[in-house]
Amino acid sequence: MKIALLTRFNPYDRRAWSGTLFHMMTALKRNCGEVTSLGPAGQVLYFAGRVIRRGILLPLGKNIDYTHTVVLSKAVASTFERRLARASFDAIFAPAARTELAYLETDIPVLYYTDLTARQFRDYARNLRGLTPWAVEQTEHLERRAFRRAQHVVFPSNWAARSALQDYGVPQEKISVIPMGANVEGIPSMEEITSRRSNGVLSKCRLLFVGVDWERKGGNVAFETMIELLNRGLNASLTVVGCRPPKEKVHPKMQVIPFLDKSLPEERSQFNDLLRESDFMVFPTQKDASPIVCAEANAFGLPLIAADVGGLAVRNGENGILLPAAASGHEYSDAIQQLVNDSSRYLALAQSGRAAYDSRLNWDAWGKSINAVLERFTDAKGRTALARP
Repeated sequence: MKIALLTRFNPYDRRAWSGTLFHMMTALKRNCGEVTSLGPAGQVLYFAGRVIRRGILLPLGKNIDYTHTVVLSKAVASTFERRLARASFDAIFAPAARTELAYLETDIPVLYYTDLTARQFRDYARNLRGLTPWAVEQTEHLERRAFRRAQHVVFPSNWAARSALQDYGVPQEKISVIPMGANVEGIPSMEEITSRRSNGVLSKCRLLFVGVDWERKGGNVAFETMIELLNRGLNASLTVVGCRPPKEKVHPKMQVIPFLDKSLPEERSQFNDLLRESDFMVFPTQKDASPIVCAEANAFGLPLIAADVGGLAVRNGENGILLPAAASGHEYSDAIQQLVNDSSRYLALAQSGRAAYDSRLNWDAWGKSINAVLERFTDAKGRTALARP
């Protein structure tokens, strides 16, 4: 099967979508067929939009999402149409591409993969808060067109799929749910994990918190968890990766690594070491679409304590312990202490988390499932034209 990868990013750049596009492209090549990237595209237009937003609109008190506008959508669609005309393709795979897809004119079947809908996207991150009504409608308009343009839509979670069904009326038969894999390499074997975790938590209780947004990812709760465990007499510590905590959140038992670039081998190795050597991953996120880091913890057999929100591919008791979104540091400490006190349960959670990675949370499992979807709506002997939006 010949697949066109429709993305405005360069999928060979491991910094794009935290490396997810690179791993998607690699999995498609291994499991689905020949893959040709149509990106990068529209970089000058996206840069101009960012300049206009920051230099003109924000000072006037107006916030827009410059990545989702009809003008931009039509421009990048024209670029992709020219590139599609240069070769013959059996299918288009369009990840996180509502803008690129909405005004695309083609009769090639399209599989649209996205981790959240435009409705869920609203107010998701700090820079998206307080969008103007015009900006909100632009994003909604593009999402509706993208859903109609696509032959099939795949989400990594039931949470996102429900929004497509309920908020946009996407037919159930047009929706599949396929979770993403872990963006890590050099993964230890199950035997190594069993050896590492078999004695439970020993003299230290090393907590790992990963997130680019301290507030949205629940950094305060992670900090409170460390403090509570220390107050209970455990030799707890917290390593923060990906952001800088507020100035008042300092402690001699906390280490902060503001950024790790996994496109660099030495920093990728450093991240792997943190997954391998930590005792728990604490993930009290308040909003999340498809956090890859949970699957990464599973890959290394790192017991995960997380909030039961959004699109986490975590099954309570199997590949993590889920707590209510409003759970406090005290409640996270309770869950951790129970596992500290029960080494057999700690090991079982590490092993079942790794088993979840092996069966469903790795990129080859994702690629095989995507291939099955592609084969259902493509036909090597011919196609029917898609309905126009």
